[in-house]
Amino acid sequence: MPAGILPIAFQALYSSFFADASHDVFNGDYAAAMAPYDVPLQGNANVLSPEQVKTLVIGARTQRVPTAFLLLHGGRLHVYLQVDKFHPRLGMPPSPWDDKLFAQKGELHRNQAVLVEWKSEYFHQLNQQLLVPAAGTIDATLAGQPDIEMLGPYAQGEAGTELIKVRRTCFVPPKYIGMFLGDPLTPREAWERVRGQLVTDGAEVACRALVKFLQAAITVPAVGEEPVLSLTEAPTAPLADALLLEHRRRILCEDFPELSVEAERRQQDQIAVSIGELVRDNQAAREEARQEKQREKSKGIEDMLGTTGVQKLLRWSQVEVVSEVQEIWRDLAKAKKAQQLGVLQWAIDRTKEELGESELQFIVTPAVLEMVKSLRFAMVTNDHVSTGLQPFLFPEEAIDGALNSKALYEAMYEGSNAPPLSEFAIVMQAKPGAPRALYQARNQVRRVHILLMVVLGEDHGLTKAYERFYMRFNSSEADLHRHQQGLSSARDQLLFPTKILKRNAIDLSYWFEMQGNTPAARAPPKFDQVFDDIKQEFTQWEPTMSLGFLKELKLESLGVRQPFSPSAVPGATPREEPTKIPKDTILDDATASNPHFLEGLFGEYRKLNKVRTRQIRRKIAEKELPALPNSKVDGQPMCLAWHTKGQCNVRCPRAGDHVAYTTEEAKELAAWCASNYPKE
Repeated sequence: MPAGILPIAFQALYSSFFADASHDVFNGDYAAAMAPYDVPLQGNANVLSPEQVKTLVIGARTQRVPTAFLLLHGGRLHVYLQVDKFHPRLGMPPSPWDDKLFAQKGELHRNQAVLVEWKSEYFHQLNQQLLVPAAGTIDATLAGQPDIEMLGPYAQGEAGTELIKVRRTCFVPPKYIGMFLGDPLTPREAWERVRGQLVTDGAEVACRALVKFLQAAITVPAVGEEPVLSLTEAPTAPLADALLLEHRRRILCEDFPELSVEAERRQQDQIAVSIGELVRDNQAAREEARQEKQREKSKGIEDMLGTTGVQKLLRWSQVEVVSEVQEIWRDLAKAKKAQQLGVLQWAIDRTKEELGESELQFIVTPAVLEMVKSLRFAMVTNDHVSTGLQPFLFPEEAIDGALNSKALYEAMYEGSNAPPLSEFAIVMQAKPGAPRALYQARNQVRRVHILLMVVLGEDHGLTKAYERFYMRFNSSEADLHRHQQGLSSARDQLLFPTKILKRNAIDLSYWFEMQGNTPAARAPPKFDQVFDDIKQEFTQWEPTMSLGFLKELKLESLGVRQPFSPSAVPGATPREEPTKIPKDTILDDATASNPHFLEGLFGEYRKLNKVRTRQIRRKIAEKELPALPNSKVDGQPMCLAWHTKGQCNVRCPRAGDHVAYTTEEAKELAAWCASNYPKE
């Protein structure tokens, strides 16, 4: 690998895992594996009991045989992987997970699994025979009725039907698991794709149990009713603690050994544990509120950060004792969890006022607060800009979204109207943002400087060095702008502010990582060296723009090609290739042309040469015209010039909306123009 090029973080996918024939221990012969799920109508003496089936499944995991099972709920077939039992631990205290079964629902997302509890009752047979259409009947009906989703009901003795018995779940042979790992399939989709593949492979007889399961899934017993096979309640997710997470993590690492050395593993597990702890805090809110009053008097920084955390904070602060760290740490330690967001926001606002930056927007999000409290100041890798204390974490925030996040965070800890776990997890996720212009990059740098003043102090060596960086950025902005305009392509111009911030983020992260590992005071980086390198046209100043980095910042709209091949991932849905910005779209007046201009919708407005979009935006601001529709990219107003004139300034504040729209996606703006666009 060439020097300076960082490897892309390993992405684990079970669709790829099962596509590898070496992981099929049955070598394509599935008759024996499917036998326990093929329940005959008569002669049940030879049929395995639910307990025996469960024992086989647990044994499969012990022998490292990958497993997958189907359940029908919500009108779709969902796949569950790697069912396993949490065994009591010899000589260890009992845990709430002992003797329970757990499974992973569907595909991994960013190397994280959705964990659910698997009930033993899923291995039971349905307590009745099912009247279902025969395979040929299903094929003929679906071929003649392309819009039908479910079949039935049928009368006893009706031609083309048969009686079957099935279990509540069914084993899925390894070769066909990938077909279920995208979005959950409807019974019709499963029949056409999976059963069709079984026929093609000549495996319909060996996998008779799976075919019967699909017959049961597509058949309703009466009009308006769900199939008998359908669950009334889907498997639920446990409030997992570190013990259960580590248990499941071992399974994941057995399947994907690369994950055992993943740089971000510990952080991801810690986030999951933290969310579980927050949920338990909420469930015990009343009791916690009573005890909290007693703890408030003795709570200190050590209680909040722990011994290791205090040592790291002392090294970063370059002081010897806790009493010498900044006041914000004592304020956070004393505050209730629901109040900590406000405490940090108040410290930020006070520092802004001291710097004469009262008008600078700086909204503390729950993700930023958790980053500060957990001391995750160093990035996981140079491409993971959703981590660490660095400029990409501090873009301009949408006011409504920020206030909603703050309200959800406070509700979680106050114990009243607490949000669902899924919604709260979204609130806790960091949302990095790339600058579209140099002034936005400068504002992001200023926010980092303000936070460093709060957590380390204005006299700290790192803070002073960062202040010099900000001042140099401010004084050099005109030169930087000229350099930016001299770049050869729209993509290079638009990425220029981002490259400056990435180099700065790497310098910051490296300092925090190294200083946190040594007690000796470390000199701050020469942050402003980048401006000298740019001025002297040293090409090595530019950091690597890896695909993983660009995706974290959602920069596909700037014309970055993504290495995504739907054929490489079984069951994946093809995605539209991102818009490319050709080099010849840069005009003399620093504008970029829209290569996907919708002439049919907006051609008449482009011809109105005397109507300026600047005038229209002014009328919107003065409430003379209604607001523009929101962008599909970020929920902010669409760029009127880009869509109706076919070009816009490359430094447009709404450059994030300079992407391709389909005719359907642009209809709302077309309707707005028909009603409000001025005529010459």
